[in-house]
Amino acid sequence: MDQHKEERGLNRCLEAIGLPKSTYYYRQNRTEGLSEEDQKLMSCVREIINEHPGYGYRRILPELEERTGQTVNHKRLRRLLSEQELALPRQVSKQSPSPIEKILKKASGQLNLAEGRDPGPLEVFSTDFTELAYAGGNRKAYLMAVVDLESKYVPGWAVGPSANRKLAMRCWERVRERMAALNLNMAGRTIHHDQDSVYTSYRWLRAILLKDGMRVSYSENGAKGNPWIESLWGRTKTEVGSQIAEASSLPALREVFDRRFKYYNRERRHSSIGYVPPREHLGQTLDILELEQQLTAAS
Repeated sequence: MDQHKEERGLNRCLEAIGLPKSTYYYRQNRTEGLSEEDQKLMSCVREIINEHPGYGYRRILPELEERTGQTVNHKRLRRLLSEQELALPRQVSKQSPSPIEKILKKASGQLNLAEGRDPGPLEVFSTDFTELAYAGGNRKAYLMAVVDLESKYVPGWAVGPSANRKLAMRCWERVRERMAALNLNMAGRTIHHDQDSVYTSYRWLRAILLKDGMRVSYSENGAKGNPWIESLWGRTKTEVGSQIAEASSLPALREVFDRRFKYYNRERRHSSIGYVPPREHLGQTLDILELEQQLTAAS
């Protein structure tokens, strides 16, 4: 429009491409509202889009940085593309449900095997991921932990950069090691969690159902259906929140939770089990003479 309106007139140009005058002025005002620096940036962005109309922000970004010689924050670029209505429109096809998702849908209403139960010690576990903001709130990581419903004992945990299957299996391997140290078989026990893609994946279910012989339980209403792990997150973030924020690296963050859960298992008193630590409660309730020594070695 700007290239041809002086020669051919604004109205004729608008009519030729079927653009309402109100839309033209609306977009014109948006451009004029940009800072001088953003206007220069968008001028370069438009050049890139003219040359590469199929580029989205991920491909525009390195091209833009190469042409301008400056680092551009991807969030800033996405904002500008959105404001100037230059974002690449995409239509993502809806994936058909997996066989596991079909099974879960068919069993709806019967997936939660933990709710309403009065399990014994180390019979039913709860797990989930939670997001952590560390390095002064400038970086993010994820924690997965497993807690026993009855004793509040935490047999396994893991911290990593993403809430994915790799982190889940690291955490679960730690649970296996802890249970083996206690001479306790995994078979017949239950693990409860939400329907996150990690917990409905073949890799997770193969490990839990086939390798360990356990039962899988799913929350059918999100966090509300998994109060045990939500309670653990609440206590943990309240009591060591400042340590999480102050951790400067992922290894330092892992050390925070290694200390936290050792303290949690060995020393922290819990009202629901008679104001004793989980390790002491397990020694009492399981009535196994060597359990105290096994717990000491395991934790």
